[in-house]
Amino acid sequence: MVTKAAKKKPSPYTALGIDRLRMGVTLQAPIYDAETEKNILLLARGKKITESSIESLKKRGIRNVRVHERDLSNLMLPQGETQQTGSASHARRRKNQLRSLTSRTQHQTPDAERTSSPWQIQTRSFVHQLSPVQVAEYSPERKSKYQEQFQVLTNVTNQIYHEMLISERISMAQVEGVTQVSLLQMSDDLDLFVLEGTSPVEDGNLCRHGLQMSSLAMAIGTQLGLDRENLLQLSIGCLLHDVGMKKISSRSTLSHLPANPLEQLELKKHPILTYDMLNQMHEIPMTSKIVAYQIHERCDGSGYPRGQRGNQIHPLSKIASVADEYISLISDHQQIPGMLPYQAAEKLIYGAAQGKHDANAVRALLQSISLYPIGSLVELSNGQQAQVLRTNRYDYGSPIVKLLDGAGEQQVMNLLEHDDLRVVRALSPEELKPALGTV
Repeated sequence: MVTKAAKKKPSPYTALGIDRLRMGVTLQAPIYDAETEKNILLLARGKKITESSIESLKKRGIRNVRVHERDLSNLMLPQGETQQTGSASHARRRKNQLRSLTSRTQHQTPDAERTSSPWQIQTRSFVHQLSPVQVAEYSPERKSKYQEQFQVLTNVTNQIYHEMLISERISMAQVEGVTQVSLLQMSDDLDLFVLEGTSPVEDGNLCRHGLQMSSLAMAIGTQLGLDRENLLQLSIGCLLHDVGMKKISSRSTLSHLPANPLEQLELKKHPILTYDMLNQMHEIPMTSKIVAYQIHERCDGSGYPRGQRGNQIHPLSKIASVADEYISLISDHQQIPGMLPYQAAEKLIYGAAQGKHDANAVRALLQSISLYPIGSLVELSNGQQAQVLRTNRYDYGSPIVKLLDGAGEQQVMNLLEHDDLRVVRALSPEELKPALGTV
């Protein structure tokens, strides 16, 4: 019975009435007719839900559609909302969640901050070593250098994993070398460092995933006030956290979204396997071992391997879990498309409001990548299209953008200096006007 149940893959699709579809949402996955067993495609990935598309479906006699789980939270109107008011209500709700997140973290008194988070900006905090925010594009030479270095660090991480699995030894000189290069890159240009460290990761590329998690977690930790020593311990834990996956002989090693219950159980073993391996290597700091073990735990107890919650989770592990969740959300998994970066940021904000993620870590994530994450395509309130170039740290709702113009003109603009301009929505690549460049 167990074998038969395990072979049946749970469907990622849910039936939804077309009157519950929110206007203006761009589909991340196709939607199908829910009233027939045949997979009749109704709207393809990248299409936007509009009044005319809904009317067209109604004329065909369609009343219910099958919606992918990646789109469900964005598409589904809550009870009581109509399609005319839903988009406005959705925007207000997200704005209130962001305001709530900000008020609970950014504007705390020192005493309250000490109660809710052990991290504070102090004289020894690494944040003081960051270069000032620049209202400028990235130097092509520097960008090329960062890309080359990131590839080298990925190869070194692969060597570290290989040595750990073959000889059960670790070269701490290599591990510390990776983290030291990351610190230098981050202090030189945090925005470019984040851009290189937050690209989607292909399934199965565990070393690249570990390196990118390490990079993003270090950026988050820097915004929270961590010093160099804590950043190194955080980085090492993130870098090595997936080595246990290499010991699991299952398709689940290719994804953090396993296809069936047996693979899910197999997957949840890997933090334990990782910890057991790291625990034999006394050169690795104990804090790093704990981070590697607890990365997949969540503050509300919904994570694994032990379902720990709140203060049972190390503060550095809470930072690592936010980095892990963000990169997982924007990456494709088993042919399931990743979210747009802005949608992933929204989901983390919502998760913090619900108690799943540490609110301080999510706020620091936004300071590191912007509410509309670096590299995102956006539409401004004047109708112009732009690409997010840099973040204004605490003012993460007003990033520095590069205006995109079909005629070829590209102007860098700091939205913080323009009260009449704001980002109104994120764009998918398919919505970008022809002949526009990218970062």
